[in-house]
Amino acid sequence: MKSEIKKKLDKNFSERRLRNRSIDLSVLKHYKSYAKTFADIHNGIAVLSDLTANWSYTYMGTIAERLYLPAGEKKMEINGIWEDFLLERVYPDDLAIKHALELQFLDLVKKMDLEERFNYQANSILRVEGREGQIMQLSHQIFYLDTPGPEFPQLALCCYTLLPETETSVNLRNYILNQVTGVVYHLDGYGTKTSISTREKEILSCIKEGMISKRIAEKLGLSINTVNRHRQNILQKLRVRNSYEAVSVFNTMQQDDTEQI
Repeated sequence: MKSEIKKKLDKNFSERRLRNRSIDLSVLKHYKSYAKTFADIHNGIAVLSDLTANWSYTYMGTIAERLYLPAGEKKMEINGIWEDFLLERVYPDDLAIKHALELQFLDLVKKMDLEERFNYQANSILRVEGREGQIMQLSHQIFYLDTPGPEFPQLALCCYTLLPETETSVNLRNYILNQVTGVVYHLDGYGTKTSISTREKEILSCIKEGMISKRIAEKLGLSINTVNRHRQNILQKLRVRNSYEAVSVFNTMQQDDTEQI
């Protein structure tokens, strides 16, 4: 089911398709060449979306093999502006935050002078499942590209690269950056979009302290079966394989250090 935030993004872009003319082919060719070069150099994935035509051009580097994406197809065209072949593999909580950040990004740059809009990018970190079931973290960056004409935006470029497994930065996971001044805008009022309950947070805190289910049950006044049910629900909600990963993922997802367990 499409989220309300993604519907808002789609509405913004569809309104522009009704008004815009086709992009100049020389401009499109220039940015297609850049997207291909990015994918080749960074072994990543680059998606150039023509928002006026509802069409995207995807270029895939070696990382596609680890994600069991069609690496043999170095270039792929999509009838649409969303790279669903990749986004459907992203953890739902991360995807929701990505969409929220992109909506904030679009709203921010639309209010700026035309020449200043292209100095910004939005960055997010996405968890995906690799070829062998391992959790991989991808850096996602989106840019609106400079194009002739008063209408904005016309072209968007999304770039995906692999992050180290030790990447645990909290404060700079999801943000908007002015590339010229270095000013950072954090995601407004969103926080950790999980359905982790207060009780489940308490259990995660106990797990972090090294408690087994019996000890957690005694401390919280619950039955062992109830504790085990909560633990299983936590694994399902965070889409992790064990309690250690659950604590690590939940802490990393926090937007405010005071919220960490």
